[in-house]
Amino acid sequence: MKDRKRGLYNKFHIERADGRSDPGEKHHGCEYFVLDLDHDPHALPAVQAYAKSCAADYPKLAADILRRAGELAQDRLDRGEER
Repeated sequence: MKDRKRGLYNKFHIERADGRSDPGEKHHGCEYFVLDLDHDPHALPAVQAYAKSCAADYPKLAADILRRAGELAQDRLDRGEER
């Protein structure tokens, strides 16, 4: 089935690199949402909105996200893609 018709579903298995998703740890069983920043045209606006939302609490994270989003957007323009 095409993804456009499926809606939300479990497509990825995510595990934290710091081990905190292990059983008994704080993030065991947490739900994550993965975005494909290279191919999904909706991903960059989503991470830009996230950066705006977290900027007051996490200014460095927000700046890093916006910088990376800008780099990816420029890469797309350089390849002749609209988004």
